[in-house]
Amino acid sequence: MDVDTNPDCFDCDYRNHNVLHCAAHSTIVKINEEKGYNLFKKGTHILEAGKPANGFFFIKKGLVRCFAQLPSGKEQTFCLRGPGDWLGFRDCISQSSFHHNAIAVEDTDACYLTRELVETLVQEDPSFQKDVFRQMAKEWRESEEQIVSLGTKQVHEKLAEIIIVLDNAQGSRNRVDLKITRDVLASFIGIQTETLVRALADLKARDYISVEKNKIDILNKDALRSLSKIA
Repeated sequence: MDVDTNPDCFDCDYRNHNVLHCAAHSTIVKINEEKGYNLFKKGTHILEAGKPANGFFFIKKGLVRCFAQLPSGKEQTFCLRGPGDWLGFRDCISQSSFHHNAIAVEDTDACYLTRELVETLVQEDPSFQKDVFRQMAKEWRESEEQIVSLGTKQVHEKLAEIIIVLDNAQGSRNRVDLKITRDVLASFIGIQTETLVRALADLKARDYISVEKNKIDILNKDALRSLSKIA
């Protein structure tokens, strides 16, 4: 983990999408003064299961894979986090240890807020408190949606959904740079790698996407959205 110059919260590109959206001026000043700023190289662990959750990260740049280590030794990927996302927040708020691992899929920049700072700001700023509650509700909703997706959606629907999610995380360019292996991607969807390869080929045959080695170009996003059943 490398540390660089701490960015100014008032200049943050994600100010309207995070805890600073409705926060009081004094809250932003306090976060500016006390937050940390970290640069994680690709392949670096950001969170480790079992370690104390003394704070959480706000991702400014990069892509992070969250996964659980199964008793068999395999890794079960359950979410990908990108710019604008919070990382480790639930465990931080619940005053527990991290329940999963998180690793930088690419070089990642993230701000760090300690639990003590968050608790202080919640008491001092009602608007900040509301944003914390909104974030908690967002994470609960995402967990529920993932359970429904894994339990009810077919393979092609799941694949279309994750392609859109990855595209959004990478700036909605209609192009997904695959910075995770096909094995990891298959694990995230809950299917075998061979099934993933066949599903990619099928979407390509429908002219929804084009596929090269480590890149997926989205040719028909409307069709993918319809297939994925994303609201």
